[in-house]
Amino acid sequence: MLMLMQPGAVYARQSLKFAAPVYVGDEVLVQVQALHIRASTTKHIVKFGTKCFTSDSDNLLAVDGEALAVLPSLYLRQQLNQVASQSLAPLNLSVSMAGATTTSSALRRMESVCRHLLPSSPPVLHQNLLGAMRLESSPVIIGGMVLDIHAKPSMQPHPGTTVPGMVKYVSGGVARNIAECICKLETQPFMISVVGNDMAGDFLLKYWRSAGLCTDGILQVDDITTPIVSNVFDGSGELIAGVASVGAVEKFLSPTWIYQFRLHISTAPLLMLDANLSPDSLEAACKIAHESGVPVFFEPVSLAKGSRIAPIAKYITYTSPNEIELVAMANSFSPPEKYNFVKMEQSKNKAKAVEHLFEMLSPAMFFLLENGIKFLLVTLGSNGVFVCCKECTSLMDQQKSEMMSFLTPLLEKLEGCFPSNMLVDLPREGSSRTCVIHLPAVSASVVSLTGAGDCFVGGVISALCGGLGMMQSVAVGIAIAKSSVESEANIPDKFSAATIADDARRTLLSAKMMWCK
Repeated sequence: MLMLMQPGAVYARQSLKFAAPVYVGDEVLVQVQALHIRASTTKHIVKFGTKCFTSDSDNLLAVDGEALAVLPSLYLRQQLNQVASQSLAPLNLSVSMAGATTTSSALRRMESVCRHLLPSSPPVLHQNLLGAMRLESSPVIIGGMVLDIHAKPSMQPHPGTTVPGMVKYVSGGVARNIAECICKLETQPFMISVVGNDMAGDFLLKYWRSAGLCTDGILQVDDITTPIVSNVFDGSGELIAGVASVGAVEKFLSPTWIYQFRLHISTAPLLMLDANLSPDSLEAACKIAHESGVPVFFEPVSLAKGSRIAPIAKYITYTSPNEIELVAMANSFSPPEKYNFVKMEQSKNKAKAVEHLFEMLSPAMFFLLENGIKFLLVTLGSNGVFVCCKECTSLMDQQKSEMMSFLTPLLEKLEGCFPSNMLVDLPREGSSRTCVIHLPAVSASVVSLTGAGDCFVGGVISALCGGLGMMQSVAVGIAIAKSSVESEANIPDKFSAATIADDARRTLLSAKMMWCK
């Protein structure tokens, strides 16, 4: 790999697995394969497969790994000044080495390889303004961009007739809302989605560009209708009924389209998927993330679509269902329906309500943990969140050792505001315990509930990418959700670091261990 380096190049990452012994004096065949190339006007990010084979008759694989390099150009030798544009394909570069001696055959192979390195139309990578040395890595969000139509009557609705009220267009969609929230928390997301070449699509893209967000991953298609969701709310902001037309997300966010952004996913600190994707696309995205050790956050979206988690559960690190979505997800593994949930009446005794919810939901929570989910974040509305995990691993810490720090200015303000000695904590790595911790919601003056769940997920993801711990990140998510319900918009225009820190601190100090065995 050192032979591929040039002045100004950055050898960013290397993973190795040692499969067979190599002894002093042995001759080794080294194979370098350029797997993926991402080009901008100033640099090229190349992911290589790196293998070493013994040179005896067995040709045993001795070392297997991957490397990531940032190259100022793709020229391997200064005298090569013309490079043919070819379609991107896997490339093989084999070099026979004995000690430190490299044969002229290897050099010839290196020269021939550069004639195939450039893709014909390299997509542009937008620089992450949060840090010039982050390898353009951003949390990747895949899912729906939707035009929401909100209808709120000013009097009690009557079947069979219209009533006066307010109707407005709002930029929406679970994945889009989460990405916007992450952006407003000063972390730059990379969105992969689809819209139509129509009024609604132009409306969504105009807003996206006005926020300074990259549209490289957003496919705009002629002759389709942009996904639209029409919702009717009651006077208190609760959803009465809604109709969603989001078939374009399943049809056009195909594995092929997602695969084009493999480098974004494989170098991301986290991948978020919403369940509007087709099962094939969900699996394709999960496999790309799994190959590179990228944590996956699954957002179930709805009761009907949350069941799509079953085939991909082994890849999922985090998921955030509400009570009924949790039960539906658990039942999707084992029909006929084994788990159930009966919504209880609103109780002024919060502690009693939380105990009742735990007794009712714990069988489904434990079942999902046994089936591969690493962290369950069960949202309970005004009753807070259950954080459930088994054999906790330091997934984001591992990512931080591989990626540059992702800490944002907002999260820097929050980091020192949390209690240093938590009353409850997650199990240590390697523990066989299953733990459920309850974090209460923060009291709020409710204006609209439509963006609360998305803001919770956006807050959790932004905090995790910023290096905060699991419990702190969930507390930040709860504080962000509180800001959302006090705003008319799906995502508030601004977040106050001081308010978020204060609300998150109060939530953490009131956390309670429900189960740890």
